[in-house]
Amino acid sequence: MLWSESWAPWGGGKRAPVGALVDEELAKRLRVYKRQVAKRYRVVEPEAIERLLAPGDYFISTKLDGELWFLVKREGEVALCAFNGRVLRGTPLVAEAERLLADAPDMIFAGELTATPPEHVGRARVHHVATAFGDEAESTLTFHAFDVVEDDGKDALLSEYPARFERMKELLGGGDRVRLAETQTGDPKEVLRLYREWVLSDRFEGVVVRSDRGLTYKIKSTLTLDAVIIAYGERITGDVRQVREMSVALLRDDGTWQLLGAVGGGFSEQDRADWHGRLSALEVPSRFRLANREGTLSKFVRPEIVVEIRCSDLLATDSWDTQIRRMSLRFREGDGWEPLRETPMAVMIHPVFLRERSDKVVDVGAVGMTQITSRLPLETPEGAATDVIERELSEVVRRAVFTKTTKDKVAVRKYLIVDTHKGEERNYAPFLVYFTDYSPGRKDALQTTLRTASTMAGAEAHVTAWLDDNIKRGWGEVESGRVGEPVEPPEAARAILDKAKA
Repeated sequence: MLWSESWAPWGGGKRAPVGALVDEELAKRLRVYKRQVAKRYRVVEPEAIERLLAPGDYFISTKLDGELWFLVKREGEVALCAFNGRVLRGTPLVAEAERLLADAPDMIFAGELTATPPEHVGRARVHHVATAFGDEAESTLTFHAFDVVEDDGKDALLSEYPARFERMKELLGGGDRVRLAETQTGDPKEVLRLYREWVLSDRFEGVVVRSDRGLTYKIKSTLTLDAVIIAYGERITGDVRQVREMSVALLRDDGTWQLLGAVGGGFSEQDRADWHGRLSALEVPSRFRLANREGTLSKFVRPEIVVEIRCSDLLATDSWDTQIRRMSLRFREGDGWEPLRETPMAVMIHPVFLRERSDKVVDVGAVGMTQITSRLPLETPEGAATDVIERELSEVVRRAVFTKTTKDKVAVRKYLIVDTHKGEERNYAPFLVYFTDYSPGRKDALQTTLRTASTMAGAEAHVTAWLDDNIKRGWGEVESGRVGEPVEPPEAARAILDKAKA
């Protein structure tokens, strides 16, 4: 059996839930295609088409704003399958596919599943597919094939794209709602002409360009988002302090904030210094810790400044097709920022800072989540963003401090092993090992290193290696502790530690 039969009737047929595809070999094949092929398209901005595309002929297809699905024929049965295991069978759409593939061997086609917009107004967008499923309006769905994944049990991707395209024309060329994605051939000048004809008229989301050398380019207009600065990473060079990156967020309808991501490009050196002066004056406390690209903790600020960011695309799933999640936060006057829970979110691809939007106010109309949800469907979180998930606090389970005096200068080296008590959660390491090295005679006096481990034994192995490399002749232990042993350092050690912290 390829797919589970315990489905609910829908639209005259059956629509299976996620995971209904029980043929694991087939399911893996679909996931691999999405991960290794569909996500490796090279993004090209329209202005760079003639500069980046080499001379020669290309297959130029419309890029549709829908969901990636696969048309599968196995053992005489035909179905539409998604990479997450959802299956569609027994509908008029699939019946058309059965007719087209009646004399074909086992096949797998990759394509875009789209839905006609309500009242046929505007172009198809990805959220229309979810609406079509929810409203049981199967008649609005269309499958547009753009690649052959398997042909008669053989890996079709080993053949050149022109051969795969001819195979699609042969088998699906006569279809109505199961058809090929609109495709033409031409050189880079033709790519630019079709981009203007198809995309600038808002008929399609973009253009996909395939070469006979196996390269695939995705050409689409960059999109802009308005978001609010909530934190910044600091870069210190001598006496100069600059902003390394800004972390931005969107406002939810319930007044909570959804972390969107960080943007570090689009600034001049003077811009970075000017922004540091502005943002440092807005700093507030935060119970949420956010690392930046300098390897230090970001500093949180009042959510007052709206900025415009340009990015090439939005991505809702990671390389393993798992929904990306980012922290939702609450801001309260006087208390600062409080983490709530991780919720489904999309991330920006190639974000670049454009400008401050002083003309916009901080409200859901200007900096709301619809900027994301109107483009991408996000999984529904289990509960509201305001539902705080109670987690057991992390615990320091082992630590030690060593000192060495050289010419009246005291150096300090320390390690901590932390049990996070969150080992079952995908976004947390079970154990952290934190090393500190303070040397007053060094240019960078304080250096830190962080290691992760899945077990206590693994954490101890990190410590053993560190001790062998760093604690040699002349170093003395002034503080140590293990699980359940409260440690109070002696006064001399306390003074050394206070100096190191300062």
